[in-house]
Amino acid sequence: MKWLKHFFKQDMKLAWVNLSTLPGFSITVIATLAVTLAALTVVLNINYLVLGKSLPYPNAQTLITTDQSETINGETQYGFQIMSAQFHLYNDTRFIDTMAIMSLSGDRLNDLKDKPFVDGMRVTPEYFKLLNTPMHLGRYFNDDEGINDKQRVMILSFAYWQKHFAANEQVIGQYTQFGQNRYQIIGVTAAHFESPEIFGSFAIDAFFSFAEEISLTSHWDDITGGTNGIARLKPGVTLEQVNQVLGEQINTLYQGRESVAVNTAIGARFMPLKQKIIGNSTDMALLLLAGVSTLLLIAITNITNLFLSRAAQKHRELAIQASLGAHPKHIFMNLFAESLLLCLSACGLGLLMAGWIMVWLEQDLQYLFARLQNLTLDRVTVGVSVLISVLIAAVMAGICSRKINYDQLIMQLQTSGKGTGAQISQLTRNILIASQISLATLLLIGATSVLSPALERLNKPVGFNTDSVHYLRVDTGTLEPAQYLLLSSQIKEALKPLPQINDVARTAVTPLHMGWEIYLYDELNTMLGIASVGYFDSNSFALLEHEFVSGRSFTDFNGEQGGSAEIIISESLAKRVFKGEPAVGKVLQSRPNTPLTVVGVVKDIYVPDRGDTYAKERFYLPFTPERLGFKLKLNSQLSKAQLNEILKTVDPQLTVAQYNSLNELISLRLRETQLVAGLTVSLILLALSLAAAGIYGVLSYSVQMRRYELGIHLSLGAHTHTVIALVLKQSMRPVLLGLVVGCVSAVLCYLIGMRVWDMSFTGSWLSVLLTLPVLLVIAMLACYLPVRKVVARDPLQALRVE
Repeated sequence: MKWLKHFFKQDMKLAWVNLSTLPGFSITVIATLAVTLAALTVVLNINYLVLGKSLPYPNAQTLITTDQSETINGETQYGFQIMSAQFHLYNDTRFIDTMAIMSLSGDRLNDLKDKPFVDGMRVTPEYFKLLNTPMHLGRYFNDDEGINDKQRVMILSFAYWQKHFAANEQVIGQYTQFGQNRYQIIGVTAAHFESPEIFGSFAIDAFFSFAEEISLTSHWDDITGGTNGIARLKPGVTLEQVNQVLGEQINTLYQGRESVAVNTAIGARFMPLKQKIIGNSTDMALLLLAGVSTLLLIAITNITNLFLSRAAQKHRELAIQASLGAHPKHIFMNLFAESLLLCLSACGLGLLMAGWIMVWLEQDLQYLFARLQNLTLDRVTVGVSVLISVLIAAVMAGICSRKINYDQLIMQLQTSGKGTGAQISQLTRNILIASQISLATLLLIGATSVLSPALERLNKPVGFNTDSVHYLRVDTGTLEPAQYLLLSSQIKEALKPLPQINDVARTAVTPLHMGWEIYLYDELNTMLGIASVGYFDSNSFALLEHEFVSGRSFTDFNGEQGGSAEIIISESLAKRVFKGEPAVGKVLQSRPNTPLTVVGVVKDIYVPDRGDTYAKERFYLPFTPERLGFKLKLNSQLSKAQLNEILKTVDPQLTVAQYNSLNELISLRLRETQLVAGLTVSLILLALSLAAAGIYGVLSYSVQMRRYELGIHLSLGAHTHTVIALVLKQSMRPVLLGLVVGCVSAVLCYLIGMRVWDMSFTGSWLSVLLTLPVLLVIAMLACYLPVRKVVARDPLQALRVE
């Protein structure tokens, strides 16, 4: 341990003194490394929290979700669940040890003053036992508060309890009005409890008991992505086994119903809970890790040139140390002390920057990645970042010490002459340039392949006019759904005379959401697939300026009379179903034995969501008021307060539940794409900046070493542009080599990814190819500026300096 004490007491102290005399060198190294280490720390933290860290539940590795699959005409799709199938799985005792059913349920607490909305979830009592949910107040659901027990009890999350109940402990045992029903509050979860993000990256505000009747025959027509199950299998039972056996069982129940569609089937698709939660986060997390790792390599290449220059500058000092008896390991420790001091300083600054970045991007990162509800710098990530910094310091010291010939150091003490006694070799400089260019090329090609589809998605027209169109959803308080149709007409008539409104149309949900995905059948009750459905008023298409390919809108309807038996379909759906034949006048069905006449075909719309493709196959039915929603075409500003006043004239219980412009809602839907584009552009700019700075640094050093030679050329009459062309030609060789190596590396990475991970290229080849000239121009500028600086001076000055 004596050497360690000497290292920190002598070498580190000497390194501090030496570096304090070189502020330019120190700041450059620290800044370069700090920026890249900050980016690396953030991405490492994301990867650890998303992929590496265990779920905070007992025996989490044994927990699974009970997903289902649905096959229609030979095509299997996932993400839709049928409650009755889940109920059958829930009752299984042969393969499943414990299972809980979950179903999303949102509404307002109508007895509270501000009527806050609750993002809730109905669960069975087993949910809390499987997750060993810690409680702050109260208790779990009892076994007699499960499915078909007809109990209405609820448990609040800690955050929701604090915000809307003022952390009042007396709420336990009290009742609250959730939508149309009264629920008793029996508990509050602990502050640190995180509900599994099975349905998405949002917090669950409250948990409700199942109060409705559920059986093996009651819910087969309800397809939803908001239902699932969480379970633990019996010892020795495998996922493959339950997927096969239980899948066959629920399909038998499905096929045993009356009027089941032909060529359809369902199955089981159980998967580990962690896999379900992570979903598609894995690909983006690993892509970011690959990007910032490449960025770090570019930064390391940059600082390698700086450290080599520093080693050359210290050559005489090291020669004196060698003549006084210093061994190679002492010289290494001397260099290591300087590099460690710089790298640890960069690490400290990088960690501060990483913490600030995560606070700044917290909401966006939570939207893009699962498991980031409580985003902080994890101790594991901090430890890895420090370790990487120490390794970089060791590598820099090792590279520099290997470039020093210990046997010649004593002789070097007597060296004199023009220029610098020790220099970085031309081969080393070329390797540094080629390495930076190849790494930057690889990163730019990869980043552009992600950026180009993101930009295309951001600039894709929706397919109808969203300007000045707002979506209004009305909260009905305790009014009965049977009143909704009449209320919708009354609200529409009350809104139309307002001078700020050009037109009003009823809709169940925003036209961007379209409502639900349900089955579609032909006139023979043959299932055609699942498509997105919207419930529109007769004037909705005119209000949105949604173009018709053929046909017309719905027959006008109003008052208490519902719409006619008509259907409007999208152009893509018409092409698939009718294969080029005229669709208008044909018959389709949204449920068996309920024929609907096709009265119109509209252009496809391109509504962005979290998938990679657009749901172009859509159909529209006359407005059915399961909830009260309206599209408003405005000509001037209309406030929420003004709308509330109008609604009160129709019924005192009516209030504004949601009021947004469609452009705002589109921006929310593009949030993930915007974040991906922003992160990708940041990587590209950092890569270009680091590559340009690195090339400039190496070539600036190279030109400085050749200033005597260049001064002779100019003194003998060589033209300035000839000298510049000579240097550029020599400097661009490693640049071109780096471009070739980078392109070949990118192709190899793509081929490996395609074969091993079934990767597919989603970007634009033109966009990728455009990155190469951009990088080439930046490299040429970085080559030109140093030599231009030298040739612009008096050549005799360069000769006198030498």
